[in-house]
Amino acid sequence: MIYLLPGLWASPGATAADRSAPLRRLARWLGRSRPVEGLAVAPGWEVALAKRLGYRQQGTGSRTWLAEPVQLTPGMRDLVASPVDTVANAEREALWSAAQPELEAAGATLALDEDGLWTLSMDAEGEAAGPPPSLGLGRSMVAHSLQGDAARRLQVLATALQMAWFQHPVNLARERQGRGAVHGLWWWTPGYAGGPTGVQRVCGGGAIGRWLARGAGIDWYPDPACTPAESGDTVVVVDALAAPPSPERRQELLESVADDVVAPGVRGLLRNRLRALEFVDPQSDDSARRLERRQLLAFWRRPRRP
Repeated sequence: MIYLLPGLWASPGATAADRSAPLRRLARWLGRSRPVEGLAVAPGWEVALAKRLGYRQQGTGSRTWLAEPVQLTPGMRDLVASPVDTVANAEREALWSAAQPELEAAGATLALDEDGLWTLSMDAEGEAAGPPPSLGLGRSMVAHSLQGDAARRLQVLATALQMAWFQHPVNLARERQGRGAVHGLWWWTPGYAGGPTGVQRVCGGGAIGRWLARGAGIDWYPDPACTPAESGDTVVVVDALAAPPSPERRQELLESVADDVVAPGVRGLLRNRLRALEFVDPQSDDSARRLERRQLLAFWRRPRRP
């Protein structure tokens, strides 16, 4: 069972575990785990999950990007892309209609996923994955590489969409209502599914987790507090720790992780129903640790507080 927990090690000096029984248990389990040798964890939980599910980047052919609608806020030397609240169907259709000439010129198509996600399909050469939403949104935008046909076409399309949607009636109305305007799209693609994977189930991760699981032909469940699968690996995604919450909220989240998410796996490990538990934090250098039954029973190990 693999726990994908971005932000787990964000506050290594926390002392809340001294006062909370769930956090003391979590610290004890983590302290008995061992680093996973030779495992390079990609930054961004979406990328880490995609690799676990067998997605691979390939520089040719038709592919699909997640196209997250964003509001762009200019800074002194950069832009910050922030997610916007719900875009109603009428608003989406008006924006897409205005963008249709630019999409046709780029040879691209926008579509609405069954989970409500915006996706863009395009046949192009070269890699153009970009950073995933968990790394890019809410932060200064980095300059994307323009090497390759796909990257250049996406850059031209992004600029064209910003111009098409600038002062668009939908955005003017949203701004009057105090809602974020849709200035552009944030691109990210996991690549192609179909590579080798031992994962048979994904729990949690919201709409993006479901999108990735469905694309790889893998079962998805919305609740990260799932019981261990009878066969095959299960990836559990808890991304609530990724955004820096208040200390009190962080303690509540960690208690829920300990009681509701990790504890069922520990019971499965003690009963020999699981081979191991793996804890992965894509936001930390101390990113992957593995806990086996014999280590779980090693009471002399020091606690390791998240």
